Order: sequence, then structure tokens, then C-alpha cells
Amino acid sequence: MSQWFLRFFHSLSVTTWITLLAFILFFWLLAFGHHGLYELEQLLRIKNNLLFEKEALVSEKKALNSELKHLEDPIYLKYLIHKEMGFTQPDEVIIQLQKKR
Repeated sequence: MSQWFLRFFHSLSVTTWITLLAFILFFWLLAFGHHGLYELEQLLRIKNNLLFEKEALVSEKKALNSELKHLEDPIYLKYLIHKEMGFTQPDEVIIQLQKKR
């Protein structure tokens, strides 16, 4: 089988060899060249990641805008000040309980 293989390739003309090498080079560059298929696949993966991040940022922006609208409400603002900062009304008393272990 190897002799047949060698005889076949020895029988090819120079133009056939050049054409064969040109096709191999063309497909190699198509797959792995400067803007080849490999780089295209990487760029598509980066694009999909960026689109995913964009969707997450859009939903976070919506949540922040909703929170901003709530902060304009004086009742909600009073609730947050009471809860987060521990401020009390003049008639309120703070009772601290010991945590159970």
C-alpha cells in the first residue's frame, strides 16, 4: 500500500502539486489565519458573554431605578432610615435583646 501511495504522488505533475499546496494553504488560512474560523468562534463566544452581561446590567439598572423611585417616597425613606441607620422617633425606645446561643 505504501508503494502505491508513493507511486501516486510521484506521478503527479508540478502544477498539480502547486494546486494541491495552494488548496491546503487556503484551507489552513481559512481555519487558523488572521481572521479565520477559529478567531471567529472566539469572537462569537466573547459577544455572547457580553450580551449576557448586558442583560444582567439592564436588569440591575431597572432595579436601581425602582429603588430610586422608592427613595422619593417619604414613608419608605423614613422606614430605611429607621431600619438601616437605627434612628428612632422621639417617643420610641430601643430595647436590645441578647442573642440566644
